[in-house]
Amino acid sequence: MTLFQEYQKAAILVMRIFRRDLQLHFFWGFTLTLLGVYWFPLYGAGITITVIKEFLDVWSKGSWSWGDFWWGVVGSATALLFLYTRGCIG
Repeated sequence: MTLFQEYQKAAILVMRIFRRDLQLHFFWGFTLTLLGVYWFPLYGAGITITVIKEFLDVWSKGSWSWGDFWWGVVGSATALLFLYTRGCIG
C-alpha cells in the first residue's frame, strides 16, 4: 500500500467518525474563540454562537443536536487551551 492510499484510507475513517457538519461546528467554535485575542468578548463567542444556533434549530427544525453542541464546545475549549499554552490568556 502506497502512502497516498494510506492517507485516503485514513481520510475515509475520519470522515466516517467526524462528519462534515460536526467538523464545521468544531472549526466555528475554534475560530470565533481564537478571535478573542483581538477583542476580549469573542473568547465566549464560540460557545455562545453554538448555543444560539442550537436554539434556532429547535425553533426551526424542532430538534436539538447534541453532536453539534458538543463539537462546538470542544472547538472553543481547544482554542482556549491553545491560547493558554501560548500565554495569550491567563
